[in-house]
Amino acid sequence: MKKTFLSLLTIISTLTLAACGNESSGAVNETSTGNNDAASEIVRIGYQKGNTINILKEKGNLEEALNEAGYSVEWKVFPTGTVLLEALNTNNIDFGHASDGNAVFMQAGGHDLHYIASEAPYPEGVALVTKEESDIETVADFRGKTIGVTKGGNQHYLLLVALEQEGISLDEVEIKFYKDAAEGLAAFTKGEFDVYGSWDPYLAIVEDKVATRTIVNGTDLTENRTFYFATEKFLAEGSEATAVILEELQNADQWANDNKDEVADILAAELGLEVAPLQEANNRRTFGVEKIDEEIVASQQQLADTFYQAELLETEISIQDAVSIDEAIIPSNID
Repeated sequence: MKKTFLSLLTIISTLTLAACGNESSGAVNETSTGNNDAASEIVRIGYQKGNTINILKEKGNLEEALNEAGYSVEWKVFPTGTVLLEALNTNNIDFGHASDGNAVFMQAGGHDLHYIASEAPYPEGVALVTKEESDIETVADFRGKTIGVTKGGNQHYLLLVALEQEGISLDEVEIKFYKDAAEGLAAFTKGEFDVYGSWDPYLAIVEDKVATRTIVNGTDLTENRTFYFATEKFLAEGSEATAVILEELQNADQWANDNKDEVADILAAELGLEVAPLQEANNRRTFGVEKIDEEIVASQQQLADTFYQAELLETEISIQDAVSIDEAIIPSNID
């Protein structure tokens, strides 16, 4: 181990509190910026710390662009994507983002979703790793092993797909669920897991502090996407604002691609973390907003179907039913 376990656990716990927290707590902070006169309309944007909307917020470009269109911005930070989507469902925010897995569980629970756009895929940001001294070298070696993942998380999906590709049934492995990154790290370090599923930036932090070996990441197995969502009311009444948000998200993403070290500095300050692992996480991803096409819908449907077949979802869902996008809201800088 490169540094003490206690030091690493403290770092992970700090990030877990920032990124996960109590799912029943709702928004934990809110700020208003921009034109707040009586004539302006307020756009309520939800975000999670460390993600792409967080970068957009820190850049500050969106406020000016929305002001010109007669809007001001109210930012609300949420501990998880699930809580953010609940806020959208109850019309407590207008626009926000969440992971692919968060979305399918929310839709399967009978809640309305309105997909607007997607971030670029991030397959290298999720992986199944072992300790460096482990005798596990490939997915084929998972038989008879204990694998730790978060239930319904992106690493859980990666595990299911990897096992299926290798022809390994679920009864040939033992899957243990951990509730958050701090608990998972503690269990992995104590030897409760032979294989540990993790995701960036937690993955990058673990790789930076612990001697690990990556057995498989999401390349060619999972796209590991973040999606953007809005309420039906906002789409009907705020189409101009939606287009502005997407345009400025893309502008911020393109800036991020050219300034990954500066992005790491921004997120490290926001999360109270070391810069180095965030730089590593940024270096293995490409930022960018994408229109939701048939291939993206099919990929998200495969994720939903896989979770349903694994009895993680109680009902089958149709992703296409939640995708009805007016092309007029897609700005010209998004392909």
